[in-house]
Amino acid sequence: MTALLAVVAAFLVGFAMKYGGLCTYAAALQIVREQRFERLMAFLAAAAWTALLVVPLAWLHSDELQLSGTHYHWGMALMGGALLGLGAWLNRGCVFGTFVQLTGGNLTYVATLMGMVVGAVGAKYALSGIAPIRTEASLLATPDVWAVVWLLLAAVIALMHVTDFSFRTGEGRRGLQPVSAILVATTLGAGGGWLFAAVNGWDFATVLMRTAWHLLELAPAGPALLAISCTLSMVGGGVAAAIRQQRFTWQTPALGQSLGCFLGGALMGLAAVVLPGGNDGLLLSGIPALAPHALTGFAMMLVSMLLLLVLLPNDKGFSIPGKRL
Repeated sequence: MTALLAVVAAFLVGFAMKYGGLCTYAAALQIVREQRFERLMAFLAAAAWTALLVVPLAWLHSDELQLSGTHYHWGMALMGGALLGLGAWLNRGCVFGTFVQLTGGNLTYVATLMGMVVGAVGAKYALSGIAPIRTEASLLATPDVWAVVWLLLAAVIALMHVTDFSFRTGEGRRGLQPVSAILVATTLGAGGGWLFAAVNGWDFATVLMRTAWHLLELAPAGPALLAISCTLSMVGGGVAAAIRQQRFTWQTPALGQSLGCFLGGALMGLAAVVLPGGNDGLLLSGIPALAPHALTGFAMMLVSMLLLLVLLPNDKGFSIPGKRL
């Protein structure tokens, strides 16, 4: 029953990601271009919904759900975040954005997947025994006062998103978010967060990396069948959303952008070992569990992307296919 629920949840998460056109690179670009924060607020709301659902469930079912561990190697966390930001800037899309583009038919981003595998394999060779491991338990492992404060903060962030407290200037009014925007954030947060806690390595980037490590005998085992099933289901959900929106269009790879995607993917794969974790894991697993490495890495990723977009714009002709949040 749990396996079936996980596959269904992965389909819904993939549908929500594609339907909402979710991408932290696009969120950073919206801040630089328009001084608007709606896309970033959607991500923060997703992390908040994850915390509100997964943390209490982990207290009740600690044998089935695992909150993200952490480490305190601040230099590695900062380096990993910077690599994620630089990789997303070169790729013109983070891990979320790569998924959104691929499930819309943009084959240029196949190069990103290839780069991620190369980067993760190279890091596994070069950083074996050096890359930090999340050995420290979550700060929210038990329901103490800090956990309650964190959940109250998460509730405020979720409420701000639902009520459209979006930092818009000059509009003079506030209301509720569109139902579709609320559903995207809650589905990504609740569904994706539960999957990270319940299914080891379910996301598509981790499945790719673990498969490559196993084939090259860098790891004793590859991804579990349930993780592979969830990844395939998530891809199916993304394609279904693209077809539902009539935005599925095959696009042949563009040579110039493919090079940027490969290099960006390689840096993101490297960062996933250095941190450890990609921006999806930081957002839906590490941050909701109040993991210091995740908070540091995600903040550094966002800052580096913003600086790069201000100093070296890399957005000519860029768009994220999906519903504008």
